[in-house]
Order: sequence, then structure tokens, then C-alpha cells
Amino acid sequence: MNNLKYSFFFYAITIIFILFIFFYTSQNAFFWDTVQLGSLHATFYFDNNFDSLLLPDRMDSGHIPSFGMYIAFFWKLFGRTLLVSHLAMLPFVLLLLWQTHKLVSYFFEGQLRGIAFLLILLDTCLLGQLTLVSPDVILIAVFLMAFNAILRNKKLLITIAIILLFLTSMRGMMVSFCLLFLDLWLNVKYSGRFTGIFKKLFIRSIIYIPALTLFIVFSYLHYSHKGWIGYHDNSPWASSFQRVDFRGFLKNIVIYGWRLLDFGRVIPVLLFFILGYFSLKRHCKNTNTRILVVASLIFILMFPMNMLWASGLLLHRYLLPISILISITSLYFLIDSSFSKRIKTILLALWLGVLVTGNFWIYPDKIAQGWDATLAHLPYYDMQKQAVEYLDRNNIDLDKVETFFPSHGTIDAFQLNNDYRIIDGFEGKREYVIYSNINNVSDEEYDFLHSSDFTVVKSIENKGVFLRIFKKNTD
Repeated sequence: MNNLKYSFFFYAITIIFILFIFFYTSQNAFFWDTVQLGSLHATFYFDNNFDSLLLPDRMDSGHIPSFGMYIAFFWKLFGRTLLVSHLAMLPFVLLLLWQTHKLVSYFFEGQLRGIAFLLILLDTCLLGQLTLVSPDVILIAVFLMAFNAILRNKKLLITIAIILLFLTSMRGMMVSFCLLFLDLWLNVKYSGRFTGIFKKLFIRSIIYIPALTLFIVFSYLHYSHKGWIGYHDNSPWASSFQRVDFRGFLKNIVIYGWRLLDFGRVIPVLLFFILGYFSLKRHCKNTNTRILVVASLIFILMFPMNMLWASGLLLHRYLLPISILISITSLYFLIDSSFSKRIKTILLALWLGVLVTGNFWIYPDKIAQGWDATLAHLPYYDMQKQAVEYLDRNNIDLDKVETFFPSHGTIDAFQLNNDYRIIDGFEGKREYVIYSNINNVSDEEYDFLHSSDFTVVKSIENKGVFLRIFKKNTD
């Protein structure tokens, strides 16, 4: 099989698998943060016919709520269903595939393009997001679009991509900030007098002005109506923005490293740091390697700056741009290394094998896990339905039931089925509690639930995911 056929083979199996996963999960309920960012935001605009730009405080994330508007627009055209919600993501899934192809085509040749395409798109966290109605699919697709435009110095395309990043979330703005530094390093010539260099930097920065203007206008409008930007003290996620002390900062650095290694990313991260450390001078004789190294370091060092000081912002999906850059740089390091062809093949096979196993990594109950960053959560959707069916069959009113994040709220918010009954968040006061290992619970809540005060009345388990319904014991 020649190089072209090898490349086509890897492209084909990757695209077929991605599209299979997408359509196979296209009836799944909203999950994790997409309940708020997708379902609740979109329902607000759908019900109010886009009469108000600003969301109620209880669901306002502080950033431009364009994703909710986008989903609501699709609902207006084709109906408010789970299938329509997932299909609204399809244009960005295709954009992601196309921009990944453009990225690997810039840095690799022959069969290596197909291998790079496969390794990037089989990232465990990216696969997990592709099963969801998630703004992070848009963010990653547009991030790659912007990166490709910077590599090719396409100014108009950079402007469009940066505007789209600003429209996705605050993280989209941070991605844009990092891309600005990469753009200024790559596309501005630093020769001549200081005033001339400053003028070049200013002219180049104009590309980013439309997105910045959009943000300033929205922030002014938001602040003038609500008196806050980003988040407020009474917001449901305010605790995630709480500042940590120096010890907490050091702990966050450890968590940051763990998130980069988690769910099968061990091999590319180790290759990145080991090969980079021992052979960086030789690698960086190549222009493309220098670009990848600089881009990776910009994102590794700058992108998490606004996350490390906070108590709950280091989620797996937040670090996807870094993971993608580390993967493609690690592959470039490996191919450019002095290892024999046999060693390179073994390392690539190991990389792929460990990455695939990442979808089966399930931690013990008391260790928090990013379930939206892995395909391991897929059995949960059916369990969620079975739990409600069990309660209905046994005439248990949902007013007597409570549960944990991300499973509390109206049933309609998950299923879009017009069932507005509510399962409230856990307080330990009601007769029944639904608990699954996908839930976020404190050690104290876990111990209380598994004490002699409760008895399991229903248990469902599939592929490492379980759901249990507890009943409070009465004297």
C-alpha cells in the first residue's frame, strides 16, 4: 500500500467513525454543562421569540449567549427536539474535520497526514464533546480555522474566526488572546526602527478590533442593565470563580498537569516534554517545528492564566486547544527524531492504543471525573430514563426525590419532552435520592448517602456506569 493509500485509509476510518459517533448519539439528552449552555439558554430565546438579548441571572453565564440563540433558531425552523439540536452541530463538526485536514496538510506529507488526522480527532475529550450539543465543538472548529488562517496569513479569515471565538464564550476570547501573540510573532517583521515596528504591530492588531468592539458593546449593555460582568456573587457557578490561595494555586498546577495527561493523553504529553527537552535545538532548525513549539508554549503558559487562580475552572474541555497543539507537536517531534522506523511505529501504535483506552477510564467514586470528556458516559442516558420510569411505575412523586449535578432540574431541560416536573438538587431532606457515579458529590454527601440512613431500592449498571435510587430509612 503506497503512502497516498495509507493516508486515504486513515482519513476514511477517522471520518466514518466521527460521523458514526455523531449520528449514533443524535437522540441523546442534554448533558453536563450543555443543559445550561444549550437547553436552558435556547429554551429562553425560543419561548420569548428572541425578545430579549440578556438572559435571566439564574442562567446568565456572563458571555455573549450566541450559542443558545443559534440552537433556538434551529428549533424555530425545524422543531424543538433532541435530533434537531444535535443536527445543528453538524455544520461545525464538518468544519472541524475540514480544518483538521488543513492543519495536518500544512505540517505533514503523505501517510503522515492521515495518521495526524486520526490522532487529533480521536482525542478522548474531543470525542466526548462531539456526542453533545456543545459550544466547545464550535470553539475548537473555529480555533483551528483561526490557526490555519494565521499560518497562511489570511487576514479576513482571521477577523471572521476571531469574531466567532468571541461569540462562543469567555474562553473563546482567551483563545483569541493567545492567537494574537502567535499572529504577531509569525506575521510581523521586526526589522527597522522602533516606531516602524510599533506601527506594524498596531496595523496588525486592527484585524482583532471588530471582535473586541463586539465584546465591549455587549459588556457595556450587560453591565448597564445588570451591574455585573462575567459572574455575580449569587450565580449558581460563583464558587467556581472563587480565588484560591498560594497553596490552592499550586494544587491547581498539579490538576492542570493531570488534566493534560488524563483519559489516554499520556503518550503525546510525555513525547512533547521528553523529545522537546533533549532535542529542541535540532528540532527547531525546522521552521514548521518552531511554529508548533511557539504556538504550544504560548497556549501552555498563557491560556490557563485565568483558570489557575480559580477554584473550579480547570475542566478537561477547557484545555482542548492545548491538547491539540501538544499532539501535533509531539507527532512532529517523533517523526523528526533519530528513532528507527520500527521504534516510531511502536510508539505511534502505543499512542493510539492508550488514547482509545482513555474512553474506558473510570475512577473510584470519590475521585471527581470529567464525564463530558469521555465516551464512558454514554450508558448514562438510558439509565436516566429508567430511573424516572421506575419512580413513575411505583407512584413516587418527584417532589419526594432529589439528586446531584448534573442531573437535577426539569426533565424537559434534558429531554425536550415538555415534562416540566422537577428533580431538585440534593439537600438530604427528601425520601428518595438518585445517585450515579457521573454525579459530582462531596465526600460528606457520599458518606451520608451510603450510611445506614439509606437503603438502595433500585440499581442499574452498564459498562462501569451505575445509577442507584436510595430510600431514606424511617424509624
